[in-house]
Formats: sequence, C-alpha cells, structure tokens
Amino acid sequence: MADYKVTLQADLKRGTFYWVTTVSASSEDEAIIAAEHKFMEEVAKTTDFEFNEFDVENL
Repeated sequence: MADYKVTLQADLKRGTFYWVTTVSASSEDEAIIAAEHKFMEEVAKTTDFEFNEFDVENL
C-alpha cells in the first residue's frame, strides 16, 4: 500500500469541478476508485459547505 494524492476532475454543464484527496491504495487505479468513494461519502454527509480558496482571472 502507498499513499496517493488524487485529483478528480468533472466537466459539468456550467463549469469544472475538482476533488483533491489523499488515499492509501495498492495501485493508481485503486487510488482513483478510493478517491471516488471518498468523494461520494463526503457528499452524502455534507449538508452545507463553502469554498475557502479562490483564483479569479480577468478575461
């Protein structure tokens, strides 16, 4: 088992969502699956959240 920092990206209709987490897994493929499961658990428990970091660019 090794620790992996996993970044998942989802392209949505009105933007792009990133989920970054750390997991322990036997391979990169297993790390991706573990990160997806961790995200689903977090979303199921979270009733309210706010963004705490921003990057704004003038276009």
